[in-house]
Amino acid sequence: MLFDPRPKTCKKDLYNFNDELNSLIKFFSKSLTIVTGLRRTGKTSLVLTALEESAMPYIYIDLREGVSSYRDLYIVISKSFERFASKFSKRDILWSYIVKGLKSIKGVSIAGFEISFSWGRDRVLLTELFEVLDNAAERANTKIVVVFDEVQKIRGSISEILYSSIAHSYDFHRNISFVLTGSEMGLLYNVVMNPKSPLYGRVFMEVKTRRLNVEESRDFLLTGFREVNMHVSFNEIDLVVDELGGIIGWLTYYGYLKINGVENLETIKKTAIEMAKTEIENFLRFRVSKRYRVVLKLLAKGYREWGLLKKELEKYEGREISDRVLHDILKTLKIYSIIDENNNFLDPIIKDAVAEL
Repeated sequence: MLFDPRPKTCKKDLYNFNDELNSLIKFFSKSLTIVTGLRRTGKTSLVLTALEESAMPYIYIDLREGVSSYRDLYIVISKSFERFASKFSKRDILWSYIVKGLKSIKGVSIAGFEISFSWGRDRVLLTELFEVLDNAAERANTKIVVVFDEVQKIRGSISEILYSSIAHSYDFHRNISFVLTGSEMGLLYNVVMNPKSPLYGRVFMEVKTRRLNVEESRDFLLTGFREVNMHVSFNEIDLVVDELGGIIGWLTYYGYLKINGVENLETIKKTAIEMAKTEIENFLRFRVSKRYRVVLKLLAKGYREWGLLKKELEKYEGREISDRVLHDILKTLKIYSIIDENNNFLDPIIKDAVAEL
């Protein structure tokens, strides 16, 4: 169903992304692929659908909630291995090789489909885990896809350790295909094209998700409502398309609420704004400087030109600030795909949410 708010895993539910889907499936034969795009433009759905369509064994590591410590990362990876075990254990040969390899590593505990990795002093190294996967895949004559979804959500020194481990595996393991997803600024320029990054210089393939254009947005909504035999006026459809800016996640959310009895468009929009406010507050919670909130509010009010924005920020603080301070704030907002190169909000709902902070 098009209006299912959960990530899609079936081709028939993935709207009009066939080219991207076919490219991604083809790239699973490569060592490193990055999937970039704005939040809620279908990156997770694209990746999961490609994995299911390819029928390749995979480990999907969901970093969307954020990771800032060994504990956070190893718990997420443990859960990912458990999902892999429940899904692919019927492939007796591959799973048996993986279990055998894991049992040989210090810091790994296995009980049936329950797998845990120690994050203390005796923690397992990520390179050891990748070595186990590579050896198991080679012995089973297959390839394993390892996905890190929203990899830019890893914060602090742990990110350097993860990227170094992936770089090591890229260089020495021929039976693992890594897929990293994230924003274009955060992933493309900060991780794989940054000379200071451990992944710099590695050849990678790229697939981009996108906004839907006006006609696609309209067709997506009409098709979704036809699936459930529901009529919605063209006037309302056009209004929704105009309000939500072609972001398929918000269009899906509108459709889901609509078919479940929420009739008022303003009510639906207010619910979406509340969701977006929570996301922005979470983003701000991890920022040391309180200036991020001020700059976001100024951008939402229309202060986008550098000189004017800096002047308003100085007026708020009652003192002069350096160009570097503002530059770093704007750069971070771009890395997280909140604003574009012209300091415009990329998501109209996020802009409305910031205005209400």
